[in-house]
Amino acid sequence: MNVQKRIFKGTLFAVIAGCMWGISGIFGQLFFRDYHGNPLWITSTRLTVAGIILLGMSMLRSRKRIFDVWKSKKNMPILFLYVFGGVFSVQYFYYVAIQLSNSATATILQYVAPVFIMLYLLIFRRQIPKFKSVIFVVLAMLGVFLLITNGNVGRLSISPMALLAGLLAAVAVVIYSIVPRPLLDKYGALNMTGWGMFLAGVGSNIFYPVWRIDFHVDALAIFYILTISIVGTAVAFLLLLRAYQLISPLVVSVATATEPLTSVFVSIPLFGLKLTPLSIVAIIIVIVSVILLSKSEQA
Repeated sequence: MNVQKRIFKGTLFAVIAGCMWGISGIFGQLFFRDYHGNPLWITSTRLTVAGIILLGMSMLRSRKRIFDVWKSKKNMPILFLYVFGGVFSVQYFYYVAIQLSNSATATILQYVAPVFIMLYLLIFRRQIPKFKSVIFVVLAMLGVFLLITNGNVGRLSISPMALLAGLLAAVAVVIYSIVPRPLLDKYGALNMTGWGMFLAGVGSNIFYPVWRIDFHVDALAIFYILTISIVGTAVAFLLLLRAYQLISPLVVSVATATEPLTSVFVSIPLFGLKLTPLSIVAIIIVIVSVILLSKSEQA
């Protein structure tokens, strides 16, 4: 695969993953509205279900290799840092930030992750980012900020603890973006995503077990839960880790800014959301920034 095709494919995977997260967020909103479910319960459920599904797929593909990652003690620090410092922490601290502030604030803080990734690459790998890449990252973050707040800074409610939780969620994005790379190359994205989801699900169950159901279960609730677990978690994270194998973590983290874009577009027919001129400008800024950043990496 030539460089241009690899970068295009990786960027596409990241964009689709972001869209799936956006759809998952909308279904989560519908679930909370119609059933008043607990956010921590849906987190435990989506991670556990996604982990079981992906591990099952990995076993069907290669039964003999399903436990290979556990055969070397050298893998353990990387595996557990990826699972609990990355996959679990991004879910947990994101919801903590929402509880302490609001979803707009939490989302914006989480999208500080590209800055942390640039700093990591600069400090630990001596990779100086291209000036153009820095500009495109800043523009994408500005677009996300304008899209979520509609330019109204007063919507942001930040306490010190909310700020800390949001920044920890951003750090968790950096961890699951960079840490599992050696394991991905050796054991495959499907296997590592499966173990990541499953073990993070086990951790989530300590805080809020899946059997603690406090809402009425019917067909629609099951549909919401399965969509969130399969589309917005299992498939989205699988595409994301595949993207990390093809392109830089910086491009992936910016390309997934399609998450809030998808949420906005889907909210128009479902919730009667009306786009303002500023929202349209923000959407254009994000889309153009992602495209230009991808092309900058190909240069």
